[in-house]
Amino acid sequence: MSNYVSVIFCRNCHSRYVEVEEWDTPDKKVVVHCRTCDVRESFANFTLGRCKISDAELQIARDTRAIPFKPER
Repeated sequence: MSNYVSVIFCRNCHSRYVEVEEWDTPDKKVVVHCRTCDVRESFANFTLGRCKISDAELQIARDTRAIPFKPER
């Protein structure tokens, strides 16, 4: 089975339960909300893409987290 996903992870608690709360605020920002730790952040000038991945790739993404100041290449 394939999954179509746009994935946002919370840097605060590493949760995958992050959702877009608002798409078009008055100042043209997107607000995302972590349902686990209740953190909200807004950002502008970016958008989300969608990709098709396998169940195994989705699990790897869930198990991997970014290390501060060490971007993956």
